[in-house]
Amino acid sequence: MLLELVRNTIRPGARTDNPEEIVRKACLCFQAERSKDLGGLIAEKLDSLRHYDVQGMDRVVAIVMWGRSGSILLASYFDGHEDVITLPESDGYLLQEFFERYEPLPFRDKLLAYAVYEPSYTRFFAGDFAISRTQYYAAVQAILEFSDGWPAEFLESRRAFFLFVHIAYQLALGRRPGSSRPLIVYAQHFWDSTLARRLVEDFPEAKFIHTIRDPISACDSFFHNHVNAVERFILLPFSALNSLANKDQPQPGVEARTRTVRFEDLHSYTADTMRGLADWLELDYQPSLLESTFNGIPYVVKRDGSVWSGPRLEQLQRQSRHLSFKDRALLFALFYENFRDWNYPCPKIFRHRTVRCVTFLSLFLLPTKMEITSSKVVFKRNIVPAVRQRKMGPIVASLVRIVWCRLQIIRRLGLAFLRRCARRPLLLQTVRMTPQESGNSSATACNGKTVSREASASR
Repeated sequence: MLLELVRNTIRPGARTDNPEEIVRKACLCFQAERSKDLGGLIAEKLDSLRHYDVQGMDRVVAIVMWGRSGSILLASYFDGHEDVITLPESDGYLLQEFFERYEPLPFRDKLLAYAVYEPSYTRFFAGDFAISRTQYYAAVQAILEFSDGWPAEFLESRRAFFLFVHIAYQLALGRRPGSSRPLIVYAQHFWDSTLARRLVEDFPEAKFIHTIRDPISACDSFFHNHVNAVERFILLPFSALNSLANKDQPQPGVEARTRTVRFEDLHSYTADTMRGLADWLELDYQPSLLESTFNGIPYVVKRDGSVWSGPRLEQLQRQSRHLSFKDRALLFALFYENFRDWNYPCPKIFRHRTVRCVTFLSLFLLPTKMEITSSKVVFKRNIVPAVRQRKMGPIVASLVRIVWCRLQIIRRLGLAFLRRCARRPLLLQTVRMTPQESGNSSATACNGKTVSREASASR
């Protein structure tokens, strides 16, 4: 009983669809399209498909976040470029996981089933950037006809699946890139050495961009953005802190092909930052790189009663709504090198190792404000109703999850601090630059590293 509760705490709501079930879901999704005469539409897709040099498409850049640090915003700036193809928001995040899970499925079934895999991430046919089911189904049929006779070894590979999902999506949109070998912007989002390794195995020239942010704002924003996630709410404080710990360095093996972008620069120095990245990625600089869109539609953020798209200077302010003074001190002590190297304000007293050690050791055993907030909500939503109904199961499950979250935070932060004490962390590197009065931003391009500013606005 207890072991099962712990397992459910670690991965609540884990995906359990077997291959037959995911294929059945895909069949239901495209039931109407299967009965339509789509010959003319498929022919149109075939004509567009011939534009692509599929087997020669090797240009991929993955975007990785650190806490909540603007990875989706950065991806949105690339959307309108004529030599870029991408999937909106988090639609591409589970591509590799899906392939590993359902590799035995036929090529056709994988292309159709991915569209219905996980509604929280792959929302091809819902939301602000929805595409047509009919258009996507016709695109897949065109791909099957186009690739008929190709080597099965290639078609059943992870590389082919990755390529053709992106291509099918573009065909469904009716878009045709300017180049036959466009750059694929892949929103990897989460720091994952396994995903990075697999991407390089499939695309040897793949590159990686990490977005970073003021550590306090990155943690606070992560918690705030998911504060209404009822199912995993009790694990949210651990997730917020875990999104920062040991994820502030390049993924192993790809250090030389990694660049870093500050969240604050995406909002305050958008043109210089995007020009530098375009230079590094060998893209022609275009005004569209300053427009935040997906599928040509503005990427609009709605939060706390405010609505905006693209750069917003208010986002430069440090956010700590869910962090107490004690929590901020803990982050200053743990991530002092990040504040210093990335040019974020930090009390000077934390430059002393002894101060950092005393602060961390005296505070990391105490619950954070995020944990207290989560526990209060769990008591109100789960424990109090269970007490009234005299049901012990929900009470025990909730208490186990609260304790489990606390223990995981202690373990994670403790190990992270010990590693930093043992050796100086190899952080993601930024290059501090000053604005060019000439307005020629090409001089601020990343000389192998990111565009970053000593911006007073970030202070």
